[in-house]
Amino acid sequence: MLSVVAALVLALVVGGVMWFQNRDSGMVPYTISLPHKILDGGYYKKKDLSTICSHCLTSDDEIEKLGIKKGFPWSAYYVQNPAESAAGDPKKRPTISVIGIQGKVAKPVDSVDAVLARMHKDDAKNAKALGVKIEVIEGTKVKAYTGDTFDGTTMKCESVMMKPKQGLDNDVTVSRCVWGDTSAVGIVQQQGVGVEADVMHTNDLTDATTKIRNEVRQPHPKA
Repeated sequence: MLSVVAALVLALVVGGVMWFQNRDSGMVPYTISLPHKILDGGYYKKKDLSTICSHCLTSDDEIEKLGIKKGFPWSAYYVQNPAESAAGDPKKRPTISVIGIQGKVAKPVDSVDAVLARMHKDDAKNAKALGVKIEVIEGTKVKAYTGDTFDGTTMKCESVMMKPKQGLDNDVTVSRCVWGDTSAVGIVQQQGVGVEADVMHTNDLTDATTKIRNEVRQPHPKA
């Protein structure tokens, strides 16, 4: 199950969408380094995502299509610490995939839209290949971001539920956020198995994404 979910890290259709926008004119340029633990140790790194995600962005051409020049991708797959999880079955513990593409991002809003467009394009392809049905999670709201801890340019979040038609035994619940600024575009996606999966609502994932963004940032050597 986890391997299937990981294969969909850039390939689940849009659900409820939340829009956040700030200016990052005062933001210090940074690079990305994915730590062993995120969210104050609540999740630990399981593996490098590139080993299980064959279609993750890796080529210069793919990255430049997103409006990112001299881009370099980073990715990792994190599993919830057993002490933090309500799921007894290790295979049902929520996971978080983190993908960061650092580089020169001239138009962060356009780049985030391009990333989402890429994800949505893969949605239809992978849903058809896996024989699944994808539905918007009821109650997902569209809101404006009012917090002051996010100093990036923009963030979009969405949530969906993937219902199996064949080959899968359980529903998969997914929430994800994409942030963009002049230094990078990042994706944070949390997924869990089952209707009662312990997966953050997009309202909470925005805060978690902001925290993860702060945890993975390292000052740019030329800043």
